[in-house]
Amino acid sequence: MSAAPEQIVANTMPFALRPLRPGDVVQAVEVERDAFPTLFPPTAFRRELGKRNASYLVAEEIGSHGAPDDPRRGGLFGSLLSGVRSGSSRAADCGRIAGFIGIWYMVDEAHVVSVGVRTSDRGRGIGELLLIGALERAMSRTAAVMTLEVRESNWVAINLYRKYGFEQKGVRKAYYADNREDALIMTTEPILRPEFREFFVALEREHATRWGAAERDLG
Repeated sequence: MSAAPEQIVANTMPFALRPLRPGDVVQAVEVERDAFPTLFPPTAFRRELGKRNASYLVAEEIGSHGAPDDPRRGGLFGSLLSGVRSGSSRAADCGRIAGFIGIWYMVDEAHVVSVGVRTSDRGRGIGELLLIGALERAMSRTAAVMTLEVRESNWVAINLYRKYGFEQKGVRKAYYADNREDALIMTTEPILRPEFREFFVALEREHATRWGAAERDLG
């Protein structure tokens, strides 16, 4: 399965991936309330911004501005194609936040603490884009593995995580306070291994082919 580079260049995803900024906090809270209406307590995004071991990325809508100079530049796939590190020259031009992902770094582990996408923006590849960004960020910080918890009933998320190599390693009983639902503990294989990186680049290419290449500034 391979897509010609011309196909990838022609399509641009109308979302830019970049770090969460203080000015995004109000919208991040809105996204969280929309995605998790029963969540309590809410995430303290401003406090999270001040933590050295925390990293939050957002998917910001940029509209249909046409193709960037080289949309292949984002991420590991872009690095292999062009040798140019990703950037987002237009991230500040638009402000609507469609989703976010939060990661905590603990020793050699990157732990996804939260992923949220507005209900009106689901089914557009945004959740997968956020996961791609989180994995890239974890690799850049030389994390050995990525872990997360997910509701056992959330099969859409579970299938996405399995697609990216996460495997169930355990269960946290009655983990979610709103309905005491169990959480599945899922972990990747070592993400710095060449085999995983090759696997990841192929999935990144697949996402770009389906949804368009997204501008990315991972901070």
